[in-house]
Amino acid sequence: MKKDKAFYGWLFVCISLAIMLAISIYLGLSGWYFKADNSLESDLVLGETVQVDIDKNQSACVSFTFAGSYIHGEELSQIIAVKNLSDDSDLFVRAKVSVFSKVSDNYDISLMETINWTLRDDGYYYFDSLLSSSSKANLCSAIELGEDSNFNSKKTYILNVTFESLDSTLDVEKIWGVYPVTEKNDLT
Repeated sequence: MKKDKAFYGWLFVCISLAIMLAISIYLGLSGWYFKADNSLESDLVLGETVQVDIDKNQSACVSFTFAGSYIHGEELSQIIAVKNLSDDSDLFVRAKVSVFSKVSDNYDISLMETINWTLRDDGYYYFDSLLSSSSKANLCSAIELGEDSNFNSKKTYILNVTFESLDSTLDVEKIWGVYPVTEKNDLT
């Protein structure tokens, strides 16, 4: 049985389409798997006033998106407050600031105008007194990007502020390794 030229034309088209389909499936799956996403997103953007609610013996965090195009040493207006939701407990409170990115660079971020908060060697900001029940305190009014930070202007980053609390009846020095209440506000 002799095959005509049209048969070979259709055979060539079918084989070509099958090869292209296989290549596109492979590139689609491998491209998705190895995709390099250069931006991170959160619901909040630096500059918005934020209040974090916390109860006794809990942790809570808030995350902000910011562009890497900010100049080193620039002060960014940002009010972050923490509120004690407990109706019957005063709390020891501390906060830590960190930056998330796809690379493991070191980012120097400082909180400005941290009235009643003390930055300790462990990288935490400790509230200088007990946060009374149903009250709130501002952690900062601005954030400063340090001179040693290496931000890429084409990427976005996430700044994360984590608050931790302990009930005032607990041994805070044993748990956190410091007693955050200063002498002027001592409980005794």
